[in-house]
Amino acid sequence: MEDLWNYLKATDRPIALYGTGDGADKIMAKLEKDSTLDKVKGVFASSGFVRDRSFKGFKVESFESCLERLGKDMIVLMCFGSPRPEVLSNVDRIASQCEFYAPDVPVYGKNIFDRAFYEKHRSEITDVTARLEDDLSVKTMVNTVTNKLTGSIEPLKACETTPDEENSLIRLPDNATFVDLGAYNGDTILKYTDVCPTIERIYAVEPDKRNFRKLNENTSHIDNITYINALISDKSGTTHIDTSKGRGVHEAKDGGDIESTTVDDILNGAKVDFIKFDVEGNEHKAIEGAKESIKKYRPVMHIACYHRSEDIFDLPLEVLKIRDDYKIYMRHLPHVPGWDTAFIFV
Repeated sequence: MEDLWNYLKATDRPIALYGTGDGADKIMAKLEKDSTLDKVKGVFASSGFVRDRSFKGFKVESFESCLERLGKDMIVLMCFGSPRPEVLSNVDRIASQCEFYAPDVPVYGKNIFDRAFYEKHRSEITDVTARLEDDLSVKTMVNTVTNKLTGSIEPLKACETTPDEENSLIRLPDNATFVDLGAYNGDTILKYTDVCPTIERIYAVEPDKRNFRKLNENTSHIDNITYINALISDKSGTTHIDTSKGRGVHEAKDGGDIESTTVDDILNGAKVDFIKFDVEGNEHKAIEGAKESIKKYRPVMHIACYHRSEDIFDLPLEVLKIRDDYKIYMRHLPHVPGWDTAFIFV
């Protein structure tokens, strides 16, 4: 299977970028590294985002303007992500008129999931796939890998599931304790207390101060919540965050100071029944910091696996080093590119 980046090296057709910002920066950096940046001939945005502006020396156009100028021979690279139905509908409209890809560039980290990366980690991917519990999980893994290599969105669409189907995998006992890592504005607390009414105790961890305020406001009617404004990691203390532009608060080697904590330190030996991990690329460290709780209580876990290229094999293997008796499911909700993909450990 040829990867997208080698395909773009070989083509002489014009490339148009759909979207601006961090994703476009990363895609252009990869194209420049591959000596294919000169093939980019235009940048366009969705209706309402065109305005009178430029990006990297290109005037930001509408899709229609770009298509008229470059022709149907152009290759479109999507440079942002969205689960919104109106955006996905627009993606389908664009893809029906020209060749369309959603390149997989990691939200965090520098590893690009190209052919060389896949070959290097093929055995780990195979090992994880062999541990997956049902046919949909295997299909999701195979299609996720195909999407990451080729940039094609069709494999993602073919393995999509619904929130209700994913939620049906999460069954909790009475008086359950829920630890929400990356609680954002309270959306997942509201979701899971509705899906799992037996939740009695909640620990909500969110590092971003603005989100933390919204989290408190949006869940103030729910009893027995402990709010923790800290970054979840593998050790408690002070760590650093990247203060440059980006998608969220995430740990870095250098940068601004922030308080860090771990699941084990939060619980201090108390039971836990369900942990949700969505922590901006810090999932591996968060698992390490929950090692004793996982070992002792074997909680149900929902772990996002799309922030780093290695997440689809590294995260389940890390959990299995702690406990080897989990059933593992993999699910993808509608989203382009392949974000909103997670492992559910039960």
